[in-house]
Amino acid sequence: MYVNVNKIKIHYEVLGEGKPIILLNPNSVNTGMMKIIANRLKNKYMVYIFDRRCCGKSEKKCSLTYEESAKDVYEFIEKLNINKPFLLGLSGGGTVALNVAVRYPESVSKLILCSSVARNNTIKKPTYAKIMEKLPWYPGKKNNEKFEKLMNESHSMAKEELKIISVPTLVFNGGAKDVVPINEAEFISSNIKDSKLVILEKAGHCNYIINNAAFYDELNNFLVK
Repeated sequence: MYVNVNKIKIHYEVLGEGKPIILLNPNSVNTGMMKIIANRLKNKYMVYIFDRRCCGKSEKKCSLTYEESAKDVYEFIEKLNINKPFLLGLSGGGTVALNVAVRYPESVSKLILCSSVARNNTIKKPTYAKIMEKLPWYPGKKNNEKFEKLMNESHSMAKEELKIISVPTLVFNGGAKDVVPINEAEFISSNIKDSKLVILEKAGHCNYIINNAAFYDELNNFLVK
């Protein structure tokens, strides 16, 4: 399905019924990765899989910033009349989720951040490129360069901005094998008032969404509170 928001066309899918949760994909990838989580949640929740701008089947000929991406999500929530959804973002999708919570604080009820960053230049380019090229959803060098620019030149969120976030927040990091340093997850969690940090030791960068019991136990417990 498609919807026009913020002057661009966004592709999305809906699975299941219940309280709404929106899933935001990592940089450069499409909805395929998010279906791993959606299929685990669809029996209890109405899951919206949201292709971020310049990703998957959503419009690609548009400017790319985390601020504009956050506005896309906000207008999506408003246009589809989704009542205070949970918002889950993986990697760069989590950075978008942070921007939504800071800029549109009344639009969501809970926040889940998986291997996400608040500050630019946190992930070193060679490591990032190496990880991206291993993904089955890797869309090609040209598009990836656009996202590398986003990652390296985007606005870094300060402590004062993170302190604006008032909704319950769950922060995941994959430990020593995650390309996002643990201290970045600590920075995010320590500056959000109602936040819990979960380090999944040696799980890696978002790999824990595939079949990590500890991840899904923490996620499910957080969502039902």
